[in-house]
Amino acid sequence: MDPDFDAKKINEIIEKRLSRISPSLKQHFPAILQKEKISWATISEIEYLTIVFLTSEDENRINDYISKRLNPFPGLITTRKESAAFRVEKARYMLLNSCSVNNSYTFSLGNDSTIILENHTQSLDTQKFGTIQYRVPLAYIISYGDEINKATVYEYFEGLVAYSTNMWREADAK
Repeated sequence: MDPDFDAKKINEIIEKRLSRISPSLKQHFPAILQKEKISWATISEIEYLTIVFLTSEDENRINDYISKRLNPFPGLITTRKESAAFRVEKARYMLLNSCSVNNSYTFSLGNDSTIILENHTQSLDTQKFGTIQYRVPLAYIISYGDEINKATVYEYFEGLVAYSTNMWREADAK
C-alpha cells in the first residue's frame, strides 16, 4: 500500500456520495449500493487506483486469494501493452457494463483514464488453480498520468462517482 495514499478521503467520498443518501435516490443505483451495509476494497497501485464494491462472497474470495499471494482480481488489469479486451488510455468517464471476458485481461490500462466497471464477469483458465471466475458488481478505476496524480486522484474519483450517480438517475428517469 502506498504510504502517501489517504484511504480516509476515499471513504469520505463514498460516505457522502453513495452511502448517506436517501433510499428514494438509492433505488436508481446498482443493487450492490442498495444494500444496508456497503462494503468496498481500495487497491492503490503505482499506476492506478481501484475502488471495488463487494458482496460478502467477494470479500471471502479476496481474502482467500490474498492468503495464497494471488492478485485479488486476476486478469482484470494489466498496465503493460499486452493483449486485452480493451486498451484504455486518456479516456474519461468510460462505462463498461454487463460484459464478460474470458482468458484475457479486461483492461490494458494506460495513463489518465477514469472508468466505471459495472456487473462484469472475469474468467481465466490457469494450470495451477484451474478455472478462476469472479464477478465485479461495481468498480471505479482511475489511472495516473500527466493530469491525474496522487494529489488529484481524490478529485477525479469524486467526479467519477458524481458522474455515475447522475447517469443512473437519468437512466431511470427515461
